[in-house]
Amino acid sequence: MAELTIADLNENLVNQYLLCRQIRSAVLDMMSKVRFIDDHDEHRYETMGGTWLQGVSTVSQIVPKEWLAPWGAKEAVKALGYSDYEGDTELAKETMEKISKIKTPEEFIKLLKEVKGASRTKNKEALIDGTTGHAWLEDYIKALMRKEPAPAFPDGLLERPTKQFVEWAGANVSNWILSEAKVADIKMGYAGTLDAVAIMKDGKLALVDFKFASHLSEDYYLQTAGYQATFEPYDIHFDERILIRLPKTLEREEWNKEKRCYEKIPNNIEVEIVPTDYEMDKNTFYHCLPVKMWINKVATYKKDDNKKEE
Repeated sequence: MAELTIADLNENLVNQYLLCRQIRSAVLDMMSKVRFIDDHDEHRYETMGGTWLQGVSTVSQIVPKEWLAPWGAKEAVKALGYSDYEGDTELAKETMEKISKIKTPEEFIKLLKEVKGASRTKNKEALIDGTTGHAWLEDYIKALMRKEPAPAFPDGLLERPTKQFVEWAGANVSNWILSEAKVADIKMGYAGTLDAVAIMKDGKLALVDFKFASHLSEDYYLQTAGYQATFEPYDIHFDERILIRLPKTLEREEWNKEKRCYEKIPNNIEVEIVPTDYEMDKNTFYHCLPVKMWINKVATYKKDDNKKEE
């Protein structure tokens, strides 16, 4: 293989510069047509004319999650002292002692409500960590883009995964182009905020999505396809979509099919190039749009009916 010449290197740099300009210009054009409304717990997108747009992540999340119901049930019994590990009875002892002190039906009902909401509580905690983690990643990437000093690593559970991310990025990313960019397809009626776009060291243009989660879900394939599709009207095409799972714990639980039990394994950063065909994912995402629209309409009708009954 012939070695790269100075002329080749200069041409590559020029091409990367022009690609960066093209991508950022496209995002600025999309942002000029859409506004993001952050109203307490409600986040939504609208056109400048006030037309509501569906969010990319909410559309992709309609994909059924078979694991969700068993997980919710498991979190409930864990709140009562259950453990996946034989001989681990510490939490059960604590729960038994707590129950022994209950004197009234009202106190018992209060405990059951806590158990019932165990999965919701865990989700809220995860959401807080995810929001903080995404904010740090945005600051870090934008600091690199602006040639500014990188922010200090966050404390606590987020320190380890962010350090792992920096190590991965240093080994694989050549140039960050975007971070936390608003994108939209007005004709298709949706908008969203993608995490990052980068040129990798192998020269590929990648759309990157960060997840502070215990596992990578298949609906992320549709989510990233929805983001990528917004660039097609600008003749911008990505080579790959990359999912990065940032762990918050040293270990994670994994089911051993042979032993029929859970085991704790090292919980390190997980990087996955989306394996499914982009065109298939895009078309599936497009077909999810009217389904999610129908779900929203039904919910609105029910809400209006309840108001009338009141």
